[in-house]
Amino acid sequence: MLDDCTRLEFPPSGIAEAPLRLSPQVLRCTAAGPGGRPLTVLIDTGTDPSAIDLGLARRLGLRIGDFALGSDATSDGVPFTETVLPWLRLGDLYLRDLYALAVDLRQAPFEVDVVLGYNVLSNLSLSIHYAERRVRLCHPDLEPPAPGETGAVLPLQFFDHFPALAGASLLAPGGDHATLQRCLELPLLTIDTGSNGALTLSADLAARVGLSHGSATAEGHGFASGCAVRRGVAAGLRIGPFEVHDVALDAPEGDHGDLCRAGRANLGNGVLARFDRVTLDYRRALCVLEPGAAGRAGIAIRQRQDLVGSL
Repeated sequence: MLDDCTRLEFPPSGIAEAPLRLSPQVLRCTAAGPGGRPLTVLIDTGTDPSAIDLGLARRLGLRIGDFALGSDATSDGVPFTETVLPWLRLGDLYLRDLYALAVDLRQAPFEVDVVLGYNVLSNLSLSIHYAERRVRLCHPDLEPPAPGETGAVLPLQFFDHFPALAGASLLAPGGDHATLQRCLELPLLTIDTGSNGALTLSADLAARVGLSHGSATAEGHGFASGCAVRRGVAAGLRIGPFEVHDVALDAPEGDHGDLCRAGRANLGNGVLARFDRVTLDYRRALCVLEPGAAGRAGIAIRQRQDLVGSL
């Protein structure tokens, strides 16, 4: 078993930036690393720890140990081993001795060489500028930027090391069909920048909003496996002072994988990208949401007294 000796080296400003590739609506960047070719990096708040493609690790001659089985979103039988990537440069941020699980990422629905997960992200402040298609990685000593007039700061909680928000709820049309009312209070809502979905629900929660067997199905994927998913649409999702309208729902079919555990609600880029900026400050346990122009992207803002945090 290897020790996690990952080190982050920030530039003198304490801030590193990189352009984002948001197709297919996941946070991918191009980084430099061993091997002499650019590496595609996924910034994934839903992964713990980090990961590297097994084939790449072998081509680079990295140490490969014994294999065990782990989990992704839809499977509990993902083979992995431990390794260490000597260095990786993302913008002006250097990662040294990056501890990662070596996994066969060829089955992922998009190209990815390295996944940056909790063991990296918990040591910085992550600011995702969706509107500008860039990401900012800040030293944890730096205060996160305050929200604008329509933004909000929400307390961040953690579910198995994944950042999460409490107090969210699904909304349905009210009796007059002109307003939305709460129809299901959600447990901790995990924030998953590695998901291109909007809101993923476990089977028990999906059944409570009418998303059951017989609903429209599609194919969903974890890093190393896929499964059928049921699909639907919720009229709204309330997060702090925000009401996000017309939210796509999906629910994996099966009994295996993280998202099939009872009580799971997982927020992906299908909702997050409706905000101009999302900042996750792991050390201070804060989430900053900046919706941009009022009413844009189907986000309504309730009264300011609904704000539950401040900087």
